[in-house]
Amino acid sequence: MDWRRIRQGITGSLLLAALAAACGGDDADPTPTTTATAAATSPTPTVPQPTATPDPEAEVLAGYERYWEVYAEALRNRDDSRLDEVMTGPRLERGVTEIAGLVADDRAVEQVVHLNPIVVEIVGDQAVVFDEYENFSYYVDPATHQPLRPTPSTPQVLRDTVTMHRIDGVWKVFDGIRQESTE
Repeated sequence: MDWRRIRQGITGSLLLAALAAACGGDDADPTPTTTATAAATSPTPTVPQPTATPDPEAEVLAGYERYWEVYAEALRNRDDSRLDEVMTGPRLERGVTEIAGLVADDRAVEQVVHLNPIVVEIVGDQAVVFDEYENFSYYVDPATHQPLRPTPSTPQVLRDTVTMHRIDGVWKVFDGIRQESTE
């Protein structure tokens, strides 16, 4: 027995029967049925569509997180070439100076922070973020990235208030103020 031919025959018969049923199967009634029309169109997707209005707070926090990612990479590699992607104004100037200082001191930084940011305010293209975060960062050898001293076991708790500006649709850190710890 040739199972392939039998399967093709059955499949063809089923397709013809389905087509006849969709067309009404009777030439006496020339009116098209709604079933045939519905079968010819694709179903409407039931996946929820994103809203047209973006969440401004989420955008600010995403920009803030990206700032830390690019900044950490710059400190580790002592490379300021991407800082302008996430910094502007006084913060960019300080960032470039920081990287130059690491190069001069022949060391790099492995940045380890546990962030806890909250958006305090958004007004137009400016936002304020407050972050009380834990800093476990340490100096490393720039070539091997091995710690130069024992790594911290307890964090330094830092409190920063950061001003961000949206430039060409991208949230960037403009400046920041660190609150001195009273502990």
